[in-house]
Amino acid sequence: MAKYKHSRKLFPDGAKSRVRRTSKARDSAASEAELDMTVTDEESRLPLTSDDILRDRAARFRELFPEVFSDGRVNFELLQAALGDLVPQGVERYGLWWAGKADAIRAVQSPSVGALIPHPDASLNFDRSKNLILEGDNLEVLKLLQKSYHNKVKLLYIDPPYNTGKEFIYPDNFREGLQDYLRYSGQVAGDGIKVTTNTETEGRFHSKWLSMMWPRLFLARNLLRDDGVIFVSIDDHEVANLRLLLNELFGEENFLGTIVWKGATDNNPTQIAIEHEYVVCYARNAHSISDPWKNSADGAKTTILAEYDGLRATEASPDQIQILLRRFIKANAESLAPLTHYDRVDERGPYTGSRKVHNPKPGGYKYDVKHPVTGKTCVPPANGYRYPEDTINRMIADGRILFGMMNLRSFRSRST
Repeated sequence: MAKYKHSRKLFPDGAKSRVRRTSKARDSAASEAELDMTVTDEESRLPLTSDDILRDRAARFRELFPEVFSDGRVNFELLQAALGDLVPQGVERYGLWWAGKADAIRAVQSPSVGALIPHPDASLNFDRSKNLILEGDNLEVLKLLQKSYHNKVKLLYIDPPYNTGKEFIYPDNFREGLQDYLRYSGQVAGDGIKVTTNTETEGRFHSKWLSMMWPRLFLARNLLRDDGVIFVSIDDHEVANLRLLLNELFGEENFLGTIVWKGATDNNPTQIAIEHEYVVCYARNAHSISDPWKNSADGAKTTILAEYDGLRATEASPDQIQILLRRFIKANAESLAPLTHYDRVDERGPYTGSRKVHNPKPGGYKYDVKHPVTGKTCVPPANGYRYPEDTINRMIADGRILFGMMNLRSFRSRST
């Protein structure tokens, strides 16, 4: 694993860092970027400063619409004529706007001055590694990657701050405080005098989050290949704003879907228990993604069940089938990797005993469970049980709970 850190200090001539190819990254207290591609040493040299994004976009725009330029500047009347019916009429427009958006856009246009410093001492097999960790502020790192990795990344995953309602602080130059927000939103004049009778501050938290996210998502999109996709984790605090933001930057037509996954059990809900989060997915170009996405576990499940059915046809006992099925799974571990833990068998078929009954976070259900053999109370998990008492009792009666020598251990999960 080769490690590089972003630095705002300028390198002397000839001391530019080199990027090696990468397939995965590890957690870090600082932000990290992950890429997957092969580059030559010459291609992988990162410039001392990032690209001038505004200049590059203006050059491409001029190539597409040379007739709208007058004296080196855009003539908007000519541009409107060139675009025809694509330009909406009237004053009102549909779109996403917030206090501070203009500064967020300018944050993208300003180049990053700095480079990536190699850290061999913090790396493993630095000279031979095929993996790369980039450590630093993700906005600055994304800017530095624009030239070398533009349109080359197939998949990006972002796990941003969820903005849970507390004071949101992020170290960007355009970060605004309360007074800045009130000035942006027109509630105070430049000298700080209030211009509204009721100054609203709640929107400031959303505005700061949106200002942090906009430039990063803009730069992330530039890295994606035409068939590339991005996944963004989020919860209920900002999922609505995230969708609007991604619609603006990626296009609503490139929305692929929202994955909802259940987290820890919420045993103290106010009105509705919040036990889920989201992973929002967009494509750079949805039309370039032709093959349907399949769960790799589906093929493994079919294979294991087919082998089980063949063994059951021999009228072997469940214990005998379990021995033979485990041999089969071990011999085919690579192709069955997602489901190799489904290696137990009873009269109802294959199952796994690796699913835990404890709650992964504090706040689980609290009650006593009697061990069916000893009759003693099982030691409850530190965070409580994951399921209500009636659910556990029903699972015990159905034979889906596995007990250790002293405690309730795990529950059976079927592959059928």
